[in-house]
Formats: sequence, structure tokens, C-alpha cells
Amino acid sequence: MTRKKRAWLSVVLFVVIFAGLLITATFTDLQVSQILTSKALAAHTYLTNASPFGVALEALGSDPVYLAFAFAFSLLFWYCLRKKNMPAVPKTLLACVMGVCAMIANYVLVDDTMGYIEEHLTGEYGAFVEHEQLANHAWLMVIVIVVAALLTALLLLATKNFNEAQTERLFAVAVATLVFLVVSTIVLHVIKKPVGRVRFRAMNVADADPALADAYGFSHYARWFEHHGQWITKDQMLAMFGTTDALKSFPSGHTNAAGASYLMPMLNDALRIKNKGVRALMWICPVVITGLVAVSRIIVGAHFFSDVLVGGTCAFVCMIVSREIFVCRGANVKAMFDKEA
Repeated sequence: MTRKKRAWLSVVLFVVIFAGLLITATFTDLQVSQILTSKALAAHTYLTNASPFGVALEALGSDPVYLAFAFAFSLLFWYCLRKKNMPAVPKTLLACVMGVCAMIANYVLVDDTMGYIEEHLTGEYGAFVEHEQLANHAWLMVIVIVVAALLTALLLLATKNFNEAQTERLFAVAVATLVFLVVSTIVLHVIKKPVGRVRFRAMNVADADPALADAYGFSHYARWFEHHGQWITKDQMLAMFGTTDALKSFPSGHTNAAGASYLMPMLNDALRIKNKGVRALMWICPVVITGLVAVSRIIVGAHFFSDVLVGGTCAFVCMIVSREIFVCRGANVKAMFDKEA
């Protein structure tokens, strides 16, 4: 079978599997959430600490996207620094910019993780993430900066010893990673607001109050394709649910962020990995990571089955397209970059 036929077969198989899962999710979303949240989310509550698995991945589940950004910028740091046809000062400055971008990505990673930990420890939504109490958390901010600096140093060391040929190919991986992360994130946020799907845990809270149950409780459950928009104000959401993200169920941001781990298969191409076991592992690991985060999001009542399915698939599709353009056919893109430089 030719490469072209295998590619088409893979596309058809992917579409069939995705369509089957989406159809299943369309009719079983609520039931799946009820089953998976039964032992983790108490009645009439928004946040849960009853599931260590769910809480841990709520804090860590979005980390892959920040790590992927930091990794890509670390690769670009060394690529710029080693670029032979560029004067020393410009390439050093450009490398420093890449290093700062890696540091910023790691800072957001640590800050975001600490925010979710704070949220579960205090029960106060966004107390740390939205920096409402920075005066009381100055020492935590120092820790965030120090940890981010250490992560950046480790990533730069980890990406330092690639040879010249590998560095050239990893440039394509870095560009492909940045493109697919930005595109998948934009697509996610473009969809979220117009859809305005109510989270399971928000309905779980509203169902406790007879005055709210009819309008915001489980009777208001909507399928993923029903668009409602932001039909209540942020102040109303804050008063009812203690949060302003109650209408951001579809698609899942955490699962989309976990899908950033799909950059791993591109390393197979860049590093010319021949070992079949290692190559398979580079595909299996991101599938497992994304799947675990997806299940955890349903367990804590943050998302439905269809939410996580679309969120993770969005990242995967963006990676496949970006990989094909910049990595598999990256020689032309690389030549264009060098010509412009």
C-alpha cells in the first residue's frame, strides 16, 4: 500500500471513529457525567476535593500546553544562537527573546497550577489566578518565579546538546508546535463563548435552589450543538455559582491543553527515531495523557463527554495539519525562513 493510500485510510478511519464517539456522546453526555461524578461531586456543590485524581489533574491538566510553548521557545533559543548567517548581536538578542518567552510560559504554568491548588484549598474561585490577593501571597509569587526560572534552565539544558542537523530539524518542530498550539487555542475560545454551554457542576449547584432549578438546574441541560451564548451576566454567575466560568463547558480547555502533548510524535521525525517501540510510545503517551485529563474533567463535573472529545480532537487535528506543513514538508518553509533572514 502506498503512503498516499495509507494516509487516506487513516483519515477515513479517524473520521469514522470520531463521528461514532461524537454521536454516542450526543445521546449519553448527561448519563456519563452522572455516573462519573456520583462519588466525586457532592450534591449542590461546584468544587470537589473528594477525588484526588480529579483534583490533581484539575491543577496539572493544563500544564502540557505551557510546557509545549516553553519547549518550543527553548529549541528556538538554541537555533537562533547557533545561526551562522546572522550577525552576533542580532542573533544573541533574538535568542534572549526566545529565552524570555520560555520563561514566561513556565511562569504561567506554575502560576496556573498554584491557582488551582489555592482554589481547592480555600474554596475561593480565582483567588490566586486572578491576583486578587497578591499582597497576602508575595512569598508565593517569589516561589512561582524561582520555580519558573528553574524549569526554564532545565529545558534549555535539555535542548542544548542536539547536533547541527538535529537543531535544523527541531526548528521545524518548534514552528509547528507554536502554530498548532496557537490555532487550537484560538479555535477553542472562538467556540466557547457563543455556545455558552452550562457546566454539569454549575447545574449541580443551581439544582439545590428551587428558585434557580427551573432556569439553571439540570432541566436546563443542553446538548453540545445548542448555542445559547452568555445568557446570564458575570455578576449573576458569581452570585449563583461563585465563579464566572459556569457557561464555558464546550469544548474542554483542559483537554485541549493536554493535547499539546501531541508534539511528541513530531520528535520522531525530527530526531529520526528508528526504534518502533520508542516511536509507538511517542504516540501512545500523548493519547494517554489527553485521555486521563479528559476523564478527570468529567469526574469533577467541569465538562461532559462531548466537551472533552472535541477539545482533545481539536488539538490533535491542529497538530496533524501543522506537522504535515512544517515538519513533513518543512524543507521549503525552512528555506523561506533562511532566505528572509
